Amino acid sequence: MGNQKPALIERTGDDAVTVEALRQEIAGGLLYCHHRANTNTGKTLEMTAFSYALVDLLIEKGLLTEEELNERKREMGERLVKKFQENGMGVEIQDSKIDKYEFKDGPRIDCENRIHACKAACCRLRFPLSPQDLEEGVVKWDLPHPYLIARGADGFCAHLGRGSCRCTIYQHRPLPCRSYDCRQDRRIWEDFDKKFVSPDLENLFQV
Repeated sequence: MGNQKPALIERTGDDAVTVEALRQEIAGGLLYCHHRANTNTGKTLEMTAFSYALVDLLIEKGLLTEEELNERKREMGERLVKKFQENGMGVEIQDSKIDKYEFKDGPRIDCENRIHACKAACCRLRFPLSPQDLEEGVVKWDLPHPYLIARGADGFCAHLGRGSCRCTIYQHRPLPCRSYDCRQDRRIWEDFDKKFVSPDLENLFQV
């Protein structure tokens, strides 16, 4: 008994296959639940935005046009979406059908000559993962905010090597990482060619 190892260490062969199959079933079940939750949230947002806009305009003006209603509905919808996302109530999944491993049109940027200035700012951007990323199981996502890419306490991507500033899952990186072009992103560069970063860079990417 004293030399007996934990069951998880002893699992090999058929047991390992069973554990992996169970993990896949659980992951699939969670994905379905989050998909349904996301669908319901979308419907709730639509109805809530419509109701608030209608009440607001009726009180404010006493009359109503379709154009005014639609505009107010859009404004209220954006506000509610932002609030839901801040509270972790929304679920985001990338709807791209592109195979990330077949994507060849990414921009060619000399990151090695710029990272001293931008401090890997692109690795602080948040975006949802794709079903391909989720099924592959390599890229981590933020548990409180499914399925946004996971970040550390410092605000950087969980897969960024803190000492090297290199991606630790580069071969498996998500599609947004492959396709993102920072050259015209004014949040990061004031002048890309001269390597002048935006003066608001740190404020925009505060944790």
